[in-house]
Amino acid sequence: MRRFLIETWGCQMNVHDSEKMAGILGPLGYEPTADAGLADLILLNTCSVREKAAEKVFSRLGQLRGLKTLNPELVIAVCGCVAQQEGEAIFRRAPYVDLVMGPRNISRLGNLLEEARREGRSISLARDEDPIPLPASAAARGAGPRAYVTVMEGCNKSCAYCIVPFTRGREVYRPAEEILAEVRELTARGYPEIEFLGQNVNAYHHGTDELSSVLRMSDRIEGVRRLRFTTSHPGHLDRRIMDAMRDVPSVCNHLHLPAQSGSNRILRLMKRGYTRERYLGKIDYLRRNVPGIAFSTDIIVGFPGESEEDFTKTVTLLRDVEFDQVYAFGYSARPGTVAADMPQALPEVVKQERLRSILATQEEIQTRRNSALVGRTFEILLDGRPAKEGTGLRGRTTCNRIVHIPSDATTRDPFLTVRITRAHAHSLSGEPLLGSRAA
Repeated sequence: MRRFLIETWGCQMNVHDSEKMAGILGPLGYEPTADAGLADLILLNTCSVREKAAEKVFSRLGQLRGLKTLNPELVIAVCGCVAQQEGEAIFRRAPYVDLVMGPRNISRLGNLLEEARREGRSISLARDEDPIPLPASAAARGAGPRAYVTVMEGCNKSCAYCIVPFTRGREVYRPAEEILAEVRELTARGYPEIEFLGQNVNAYHHGTDELSSVLRMSDRIEGVRRLRFTTSHPGHLDRRIMDAMRDVPSVCNHLHLPAQSGSNRILRLMKRGYTRERYLGKIDYLRRNVPGIAFSTDIIVGFPGESEEDFTKTVTLLRDVEFDQVYAFGYSARPGTVAADMPQALPEVVKQERLRSILATQEEIQTRRNSALVGRTFEILLDGRPAKEGTGLRGRTTCNRIVHIPSDATTRDPFLTVRITRAHAHSLSGEPLLGSRAA
């Protein structure tokens, strides 16, 4: 058996792409290894959303160069969004790389590997293929109770800062019957939580079906206990999807809804297609209709031309919404995007100062909101162990909060009712209850 190692950077889409690649490699005679020194094939599955992503990849390639010297038969592959972005430049900067493959070419991995071994190199950057040419059974699913299902690929938006439409291509959608068949197969294999994935997942449509109808049909499949979907664009979060979150029992009361800025002026410059007021209106509707709903978001600070007043409006957005989690970043220019050529770029020191302010504000909000949950009971789905080994088990509520419980808790059921005993800024601690109902 040959051995392979996949290193994954990025979002859930990348994680699931790695599962698909691992699923292809098994029937080709490969088995996974965690030791790069033992690998016959190393795949770097990359993300290019942040600045210097390519430099991080080339830095890692430099570290792997010695392995290639020791083992000339080792195949090194760069996959994912950096591969799509850099293309042939990867071979020029790192001539010991054998394979470059964009994210829409995973189904060709076996042929590309054969070509790389035969001819010394292989590259495939097509962006117009079907999003899921692989059967659901082809993916080597990770451990845990959650399974990812890709419902669409690509993005038709033109946000001024974003490179995803270039690296992932235009939107393509799977037929609903294929999605439902995959959900049935996964629940039959023991996955009670399904997460639908797409770069702009709530833009999904195929024929007369759209995301809300897929959620409703999936809920009727035996074995489905929880449904999630990510990532959503505020402009496509329509009343049908929000009502499905209200009405469908298995749809979790958590939504990741990137705001990016609280300033209408900056939102226009970003070409986001919505206003602060429209965003808040959707938050308000969900808060009134979905009990206990939690919100997470993405924030970019320091976008070109962002004034102190613009930044203050973003801070007030955090305070007005009181998000349960925020992923905040200083703006970073991406090659080929509109924003990369905009004037009034902010100094790095200003971006970092604003980022620290956002993170401090959010830490205060999260600590307060989590503290309000002490004494309440929730059903959690055990999904792994906490960061420090030996300190207990870990699960998630439907509202996506991490709950740590003592390691001596024993249960055959991955679903467990717990009482919250302590609150932290980024997680909760709880104790298992027997015969209790979650609040």
